[in-house]
Amino acid sequence: MRASDIMHAVDPVPIGCTLTEAYDILQKRNTEFLPVINEEGNYAGAFSKSSLLKEILNGLTYNAGIKKCLDPDIPFVWFNIELEQLPVCANGAVVLNCDNRVMGIIQNTDLIRTFRSNIEDLQERMYAVIESAHNGILAVDLSGNIILANRVVAGILGLSVDQLLGRQVTDYIPNSLMPKILLTGQSLYGEKFVLNATPIMANYSPVEKNGVISGAVCVFQDLSSMDAIHSELDSVKKLTRELEAIINSSYDGIYITDGNCLTLNCNEAYQRVTGISDSEVVGKTMHELVRAGVFDQSASILVMEKRKSVTIPQTIKKTNKQVLVTGNPIFDEDGNLFRIVTNVRDVTELYNLQSQLQKSEEQTLLYETELRHLRSQQAEDTGIIYRSSCMSKTIELSLKLANVDSTVLITGESGTGKELLAKLIHKHGKGINKPFIKINCAAIPEQLLESELFGYDSGAFTGAKKEGKPGLFELAHNGTLFLDEVAEMPLLLQSKLLRVLQERQIVRVGGTKPLDVNVRIIAATNRNLCKMVKDGNFREDLYYRLLVIPIELPPLRERKEDIPLLVKYFVDTLNKRYGYKCHASAQLLNALSEYPWPGNIRELSNIIERLMITTNEDELSADLLPGTIYRKDILPEYGTQLQDAAAQAEAYLIAKTYKEWKSWAKVAEVLGVNKSTIYRKALKHGLLK
Repeated sequence: MRASDIMHAVDPVPIGCTLTEAYDILQKRNTEFLPVINEEGNYAGAFSKSSLLKEILNGLTYNAGIKKCLDPDIPFVWFNIELEQLPVCANGAVVLNCDNRVMGIIQNTDLIRTFRSNIEDLQERMYAVIESAHNGILAVDLSGNIILANRVVAGILGLSVDQLLGRQVTDYIPNSLMPKILLTGQSLYGEKFVLNATPIMANYSPVEKNGVISGAVCVFQDLSSMDAIHSELDSVKKLTRELEAIINSSYDGIYITDGNCLTLNCNEAYQRVTGISDSEVVGKTMHELVRAGVFDQSASILVMEKRKSVTIPQTIKKTNKQVLVTGNPIFDEDGNLFRIVTNVRDVTELYNLQSQLQKSEEQTLLYETELRHLRSQQAEDTGIIYRSSCMSKTIELSLKLANVDSTVLITGESGTGKELLAKLIHKHGKGINKPFIKINCAAIPEQLLESELFGYDSGAFTGAKKEGKPGLFELAHNGTLFLDEVAEMPLLLQSKLLRVLQERQIVRVGGTKPLDVNVRIIAATNRNLCKMVKDGNFREDLYYRLLVIPIELPPLRERKEDIPLLVKYFVDTLNKRYGYKCHASAQLLNALSEYPWPGNIRELSNIIERLMITTNEDELSADLLPGTIYRKDILPEYGTQLQDAAAQAEAYLIAKTYKEWKSWAKVAEVLGVNKSTIYRKALKHGLLK
């Protein structure tokens, strides 16, 4: 109980009030003290009749303000303070809210009234408890007079409680040991006697107050009801033993919880199948066990939520065993969920066989990929991953022209690896000891591109270095200059580039002295230069100067046989970089081979990296792919055998229905077959993971 529960509200007195006005207010409100507030309405103190009288006797006039009459002995308390924490005060206390505003006052009469009410309530509760007890309770004072007796005692004696109170205990119970307890002060337990033809077992204890015996109490049990209870208990024990024997004889695991998923029991077969002992789970709720990671999911929780039978696959994380779990509800007579009984069957071996078959298929595909990879030794020599015939021709041409200085124009879509091909030509021609300089013509502003390519002399423009700066043509001397996105080069620079290709000389920006350069030019673009020439956006003479040896890189969708090799390369590279142990599934490779790859190899690399970083599994499956790349609800491909197409449709329907209902029993109902058929087909298609 808090201060706000026992206070009574009063209007505070303004601090500008005089002694006369304050006294009149006290008289009218019939209270010993009142709170005072300042001009802002906040609590300023309190005054009482005694504080007013004291100041008047000290010479204060009646017209003086009450500010000098505030009584320091009247405390204030917060409205939420507990009653037991109220300060002891002769008058009482002022109650304030959290804004320092007066809510009311507590006088001593309020406290007395409250404590009296609490004592009466406590007495009523005590008597109610004593009266509700199943055992007889009898208490006497030091003289042996009965001071307390409950209805059980009165019922056995055939009297009312009022008839017993105040009488000597030996008047009604001649063989009572109460006098002995009062004399010795020692407790006695398990004393048997007959009271009014009723067999009784009594326990006696002295009542002490401050170390002095003030009475005694006797608690006794009617033994006539105990015989029936004992007989019934024997029957229950026998039935329990039989039930435990039946449960433990089951080959399948049995797990029992109450209606709130609190674990009550699990049989020996369950402990054998799962590797979990009963001490690990009994007394714990399924919610706790799932949160703790003992189970990945719980059939008992689903039964409690749906109030019907549920069958789910379950993984025992401790042993990594796969089990098939069926939970069934048991209701009491009122329709309340009373028990949940779960049957558990070990299907780990079935899952292992399925997993081995899938791994064998994947291994076969990987062996085939590696075999073809070994047949194409150029993949290691060139650093380019391929096995397709179109890429083989492209690599063969590139290696052939690597030993000459002819200008090369590489065309192809974005992400096909034009820079890699340029580096391949340079490596097998000029060699790794010669410079390979790359510039992206689209990434550098037009006003800076010229100085980047040709360099500049001292004072060529504001901000130029005092000593000048060599351009990329000079840096690539005796090596290769790779002009990426050459189609984006401004027309003015196109004419200067044409001059360099013709004369093999450059002139720095701001300079006059020509410099000889021996540079092989490899240009690359993903745009149609021929069309740009017709549209006037690219110089025709430069186009034909670059088009000495054109090489067109095929898009990834035209070289799908390279995808498994590329995936393996990207996975191995990222495994090494991040310390992962990922591998691509056959399903993933098939899905990737069906996608058209508008972003080509760059897009494929990004997808593989995204899958490896975002998944928690070592196996990269097609289900991890975004919907834009892989859709599971597609029709079988044209040319698929009818039997395979039917199997695909069957797996799709089962998976889609389970995703909606989350119950294999419901799947069987919706698809019009029995549950055993659904389990068998789901297991066949790998849907019970």
